[in-house]
Amino acid sequence: MTAENNKQEDTGINDSVRTKRAKRFTLKRVGYAVLIAIAVFFLGKLAWTASGSNEWELARNEDGVQVWTKKSPGSEYIRVKAHVKIKARLSSMIKLLEDLDSCVDAYCYDTRMIRQMEMLPGYYGKYVRFKFDPPIPGFKTREYVLFAEHHQDPASRKIEINIMSAPDMMPRDNCCIRVTHLHNNWKLTPLPNNELDIEFTQDTDLGGMNFILANFALKEGMFKVLHDMQGMMDMDKYKNARVDYIVEPGENGAPPVVQAPAAQ
Repeated sequence: MTAENNKQEDTGINDSVRTKRAKRFTLKRVGYAVLIAIAVFFLGKLAWTASGSNEWELARNEDGVQVWTKKSPGSEYIRVKAHVKIKARLSSMIKLLEDLDSCVDAYCYDTRMIRQMEMLPGYYGKYVRFKFDPPIPGFKTREYVLFAEHHQDPASRKIEINIMSAPDMMPRDNCCIRVTHLHNNWKLTPLPNNELDIEFTQDTDLGGMNFILANFALKEGMFKVLHDMQGMMDMDKYKNARVDYIVEPGENGAPPVVQAPAAQ
């Protein structure tokens, strides 16, 4: 019995040793796999950052909306440009893009006018602040401090809007991540039959969001914004909007509109 008991004890000890060795081996394999995955990610990130043609490439053409992307070597983030034609007046679009009360329709909030520039014929500029919650669980609120200005051509009535980050215009708020890189551009060209040609370009890093998520969000978000624009312009508060400092084609002796060149 003693020999048999000793044999059973030795077998139990050997099984325990083999189990521990197997666990250590498994942990090592998992550790190696994690290290390899991290290495592959960073190598892929380096390759992606170094890539890019620095040319606009058509990424989507659907339901009258065209979306282009541009990847420049040295940058993790893409730039995105989109184009659409809708039935709308200039004042309707300016009401949406420049009236802080309209921020709610773009899912932003806590708006504030910081400073308005001197108004001149065909020119409007201001510094503003607002907040935006990314529609991704766990992502912190983004805070935008921006300088927005537009110029309206006195002949064609075309409006060009530039929106640029001004992150040091006011103290930081610990509630949020402040977006420090943004330069967006809108071109609004009136066409015959109450049509409006819209070109929207975005260059932003979305407040340091991972470049994979940010690039996906920029491309898909641009399509959705312009795809849904006609429905927004059909809302009474935009359709019937009047903006005092905007001159519509045909008003105040403005010439009739001409066909806009095709977006490229």
